[in-house]
Amino acid sequence: MRFIRNLSILSIVLLMLNSLFNVSGFVMKANAETQISAPQNLKVPALAYDENSITLVWEKPADYENIVDYNVYMDGKKIGSANNQSISPAKSHIDKFYADPNNSGHVKVVMHNFTATDLKPKTNYQFTVRAVDRNGNESNDSNTVSQSTTAVPKVFNVKDYGAVGDGKTLNTEAIQKAIDECTPGGKVIIPEGTFKTGAIWLKSNMTLEVAEGATLLGSENADDYPYHYLLYDYSTDERFYSLINAHTYDYGSLSNIRIVGKGTIDGNGWKQNGTDPDGFPLSQTSSSTTVYENGILAKVQVERAEELGSEKPYPTRSNLITLRGVNNVYYNGFTALNPSNHTLVNLNSNNVTVNGVKLLTYDVNNADGIEFAHGDGLTVFNNVFDTGDDAMNFAAGLGASSEHEDSTKNAWIFNNYFREGHGAVVTGSHTGAWIENILAEDNVLYKTEVGLRCKTNPDNGGGARNIVFRDNAMKNIAKEGFIFTSAYSDANAAIEVEPAAVKGQFKDIVVKNITVDGTGKEAIKVEGVTDQFHENIHFENVVFMNAKATKINYLKNSSFTNVKFNNTKNPWAITNSTRLSFKGETTATPVSSDASSAPVWSKDSKLEAVNTDDVSITLKWEGAQDATGVKSYNLYDGETLLATVNGSTQTFKLTGLSPALTYNFKVEAADATGNWTENGPRLQVKTTGSKDEVAPSVPTGDNILTLSAVSGSLGTSWAKINWLPASDQYGIQRYEIYVNNQLAGTADGNVNAYTVTGLKPDTSYLIKIKAVDAAGNGTMYDTALQLTTKAVYDTGAPIWAAKSEVKAQAITQTSVKLSWTAASDDKAIIGYRIYQNGKPLEGKVKFTPINTEKSVAGTSYRVEGLEPNTTYTFKIEAGDAAGKWTGTGPSLTITTKGPQNAKKK
Repeated sequence: MRFIRNLSILSIVLLMLNSLFNVSGFVMKANAETQISAPQNLKVPALAYDENSITLVWEKPADYENIVDYNVYMDGKKIGSANNQSISPAKSHIDKFYADPNNSGHVKVVMHNFTATDLKPKTNYQFTVRAVDRNGNESNDSNTVSQSTTAVPKVFNVKDYGAVGDGKTLNTEAIQKAIDECTPGGKVIIPEGTFKTGAIWLKSNMTLEVAEGATLLGSENADDYPYHYLLYDYSTDERFYSLINAHTYDYGSLSNIRIVGKGTIDGNGWKQNGTDPDGFPLSQTSSSTTVYENGILAKVQVERAEELGSEKPYPTRSNLITLRGVNNVYYNGFTALNPSNHTLVNLNSNNVTVNGVKLLTYDVNNADGIEFAHGDGLTVFNNVFDTGDDAMNFAAGLGASSEHEDSTKNAWIFNNYFREGHGAVVTGSHTGAWIENILAEDNVLYKTEVGLRCKTNPDNGGGARNIVFRDNAMKNIAKEGFIFTSAYSDANAAIEVEPAAVKGQFKDIVVKNITVDGTGKEAIKVEGVTDQFHENIHFENVVFMNAKATKINYLKNSSFTNVKFNNTKNPWAITNSTRLSFKGETTATPVSSDASSAPVWSKDSKLEAVNTDDVSITLKWEGAQDATGVKSYNLYDGETLLATVNGSTQTFKLTGLSPALTYNFKVEAADATGNWTENGPRLQVKTTGSKDEVAPSVPTGDNILTLSAVSGSLGTSWAKINWLPASDQYGIQRYEIYVNNQLAGTADGNVNAYTVTGLKPDTSYLIKIKAVDAAGNGTMYDTALQLTTKAVYDTGAPIWAAKSEVKAQAITQTSVKLSWTAASDDKAIIGYRIYQNGKPLEGKVKFTPINTEKSVAGTSYRVEGLEPNTTYTFKIEAGDAAGKWTGTGPSLTITTKGPQNAKKK
């Protein structure tokens, strides 16, 4: 089922990319005589059903332009339509947006989800959906979905375990006890009242319901949240765990967790400041500079992190909810307020559904709405986002360490209302393992800072690809409408990683059928880097009203089809970009015309040497032709850029050459937008004189070769080094970097820094530098750098071998001796936890998913205190020193001996 869903999302993305080459006009009008296409891939998202309701979602057909609604049928009878159901908290805001006559020109979003309510428990229902056109005509049925409601769950009310809803009593122990006692399929209820708690830990096959009128309030005491949380295995900064947690490094061993209800989950992170005129909550100013004044939990956590020795205490603040390693997650109905840091964080978790949640965290610093990292399958609909940072954020790790991690993939974001927030749909800046296959459609964005925000830093690596952003209405966008940037940096970032081998990039992205009314900054901003352009970004049928001009830098192989600017003077600003196309009714200017084609060399163009001596050559060439003029020429020796000259220049003297050397020159032309020729004239020529045989001179003294004086200069697998420059009569061509006397890399002669990568953890290395001139003469620096990389980080939970088993010996009426196959770990096993009929065999200190408490250190254990003639099931889990435990493990069922058997014995 998951494969089918994810394949469908990918198919839509690929279809959008392919359709770019078959554009027929700005507005695609449906033929009234054509049969209406049926909805596609009707399904029930992960865990989107309970004892009395079932939620349905479906995809629009390929031809959907004339569809205005969808009718839903249950067991053959119509039960409603998507647009006329009020269960979605986003729907009232969307309707209000379109009720404003000033928004009549916007793209109209269509709801394509529905919740059937008032159903019977443990009952099967059959559903189909039909599309409805503007004339009220229906399509054929979609595929049929069969879904049963659950049985009425057993309820575990936290008040029955001693919880007090007075807003003052700390209820962590009582709430955790209710969770621990909850049987599979059961429901833990937070009833009406305000229940204060510290960190709690959810488990598989349960629902946590925050009932209407209830508030689950985070404690303001830092001691109520365990420390040592790491975002990634390779993270170098520890943080506090969240208010609500489900946690395993044995990914997938936790499953089927639901967090629902009409109540509120309040992180108690910062002092609040009432509400805005529309009733949305406001935080007092929150930042690293105001945390001591305006922070509540945020303040005490930063202070405690300082006491614990954190070099960057501000990012240590806890999230509201963090789920790691969980398959099948459902969030529904509740209101999320005032986290100390982020809000809903999902790591290495698959099949996550977020439906009808109100994420109201505006102006809380770093308060992203939803985070999704290294997961497969995310469905987000009916939500209200009013956030202090990015609304829907995707992450995929950082740098070289993330390159072998799973990508973040297959997400569907629709029918949401995005209000305040740094970006509505955001990829990055953690992009290392790639973010891919995202469909964001039929959303309203009002007052959001950026619509589609793609951000990275070149060293982060990876990027985002296969994204479709379509059929969205955007108004009063505070900053850029769309941004794709490699220039992102985070002043509060604390993770130190080895730079990725390949720089981060955004590519294969479609923005289609969008209206944008008002941007505070550029309508479209692209900022790549010289050696990593963003590419294959395609805008189609997009209308900008009252928007600022674009700023496009380092973009290639991209198109703009029917992209209209109303009330924008000179909308195109394009530099360093190539192979762009502007089609259909796209607003045209001299800049877009120039960007559409590169300069051209005549077939008789030549590159000549008009003067040559020992150290210089004067080159001359015939100018290239361009419709709006050549802006510049680049002169190369092979692939090495030697000089850039003005487009009016056709002769240039290259100096600083070396005697008696052969050079392979070429010249290429560029226009003002960055279109470069690739077939410019070439010339091979040799300088005069005698070959240089004098090696470079290298500096002597102290601090000639050192580690860079920046945070993170030395890690588990990398070292950033600096050296003082060498000198040579004819210049330094390159520096060679040697690691343990083996060439590891080179740096240009005008560069005096290098990052050595691919090292082994906790290993000593000898780093040397050699200066080399153009003639190949080299001098090794007298000074070498001796360093030892940092110790390896723990890379996950222990592993059980395929045939691991538990054996029972010496079974009596009241005891049994268990023994089992040892698990393995990348570092060391510290012990094993034993579960008897699902209950832990623990000491005075309770087991948690993150502590190192164990039943036994070795691979055998005698269980005492059993009942005669009784069946027991024992399960073994293994753990390491980092507190990472297997959620899986070998198990065994035994029956103790009875009295009769004992007498016979």
